[in-house]
Amino acid sequence: MDEFNERMSKIEEIDPHVKSYLYDIGYHRWSRVHATVNRTWTMTSNIAESLNAVTKYARELPIFDLLEYMRTLLERRTKEKLLKAKGTFIYLGYKFNKELEKNSTLSQKLRVRASTDLIYTVIDGVKRYIVCLENKKCTCGQFQLDELPCVYALAALRDRNEGYENYCSPYYTRESLLRTYEIPVNPLPDESK
Repeated sequence: MDEFNERMSKIEEIDPHVKSYLYDIGYHRWSRVHATVNRTWTMTSNIAESLNAVTKYARELPIFDLLEYMRTLLERRTKEKLLKAKGTFIYLGYKFNKELEKNSTLSQKLRVRASTDLIYTVIDGVKRYIVCLENKKCTCGQFQLDELPCVYALAALRDRNEGYENYCSPYYTRESLLRTYEIPVNPLPDESK
């Protein structure tokens, strides 16, 4: 939320009308931190723009060739993702593990005070954050937004001598990634038959 407010202030400095326009649209429609539904990391790209960029050449092809182009593109990407997931020997997928490692490094300098077995105050300089491990929430908002332990949650987990595995979305695990990309992309039948 702090990062969002900071960026909105910068936008307002440049042009107050832009901030007003974004407000009128509704922050919940485009900002992850204001979202009323959980968008996590898996739904943050614009798939239409991505497909348009990749299929620019293929759009001029006859429909069968266009479908075959799209199918082979999907087949290649699925295979790449599956191989990457198979080559991962850690609990989480590569991208999520990298984020967790970054958070873990940043959490080392924080001070932690336990209020209860599951509620912690984490002190970062002059700022204080409350972490509730039972509900997987932190006052920074990142823990519940990403469904991955934030810097402060990892500091609390370190204080408890507990691992992070029970505090990550099951969708981020190697096992889930393997199941996602094991679905075959079947070839189209021969057009001449």
